[in-house]
Amino acid sequence: MEKHETPFFLNECFESIQGEGNYAGVNSLFLRFHFCNLSCSWCDSKFTWFGNARNYTEYSSDQIKEIITTHQSHHIILTGGEPSLYRLDKLFISGKKFHVESNGIYIPTEPLEFAARENLTLRRDAMDESIISQFNWVISPKLSNSRQEVNDKSLHFWSGKEYCIFKFVVRNSVDIDEVENIIQLYSINRLKVYLAIEGQTLESQLKPALVDEIVKRGFNYSPRLHVILWGMQRGK
Repeated sequence: MEKHETPFFLNECFESIQGEGNYAGVNSLFLRFHFCNLSCSWCDSKFTWFGNARNYTEYSSDQIKEIITTHQSHHIILTGGEPSLYRLDKLFISGKKFHVESNGIYIPTEPLEFAARENLTLRRDAMDESIISQFNWVISPKLSNSRQEVNDKSLHFWSGKEYCIFKFVVRNSVDIDEVENIIQLYSINRLKVYLAIEGQTLESQLKPALVDEIVKRGFNYSPRLHVILWGMQRGK
């Protein structure tokens, strides 16, 4: 690792299918980064930020790029936690398709300093937009059902970017109303919006009436294939 290079804290790495979003079903390598700036009530990856367990490994960018090159998957999913805490542009490898699953709070083209926990602060420089604009960013703003607040500045940033789509997690019609208000306020293209159903079990995903409403309102529906197939099994 270079002397001044900020390390990458990786929680897990595995191959599976992308479960949701605009590339659902593709064979992918998942790199799950540790730490998050939010604490959503229904988070299905709390093991990346909840409590004091140090269940992560420190890597340099070169070490992670070696992981990527030694796996067969063409699609690389950078997830978390919150991957935008790290210099993702330093992981770019030509010939691979990168995807970033982010809550969208942090603007990648701005430098960042984040107090991850006591005695550990993550710092990164601004990412190179000429590189990250080649990534497929899946931005998932949190609705009130997550007990988090919408970030005005970041949504204005992402709404103007062609290299991202938006994924909202909904439970009911009221949540869809909230999505309607958000996309109108920030001039988000409805064709770039995917709605996923909250839940961690097969039964939670089988809500045809809610999907009918999603379709009726002109939104894309995002399945959660990993939940349907494996529930909350890790590494899937």
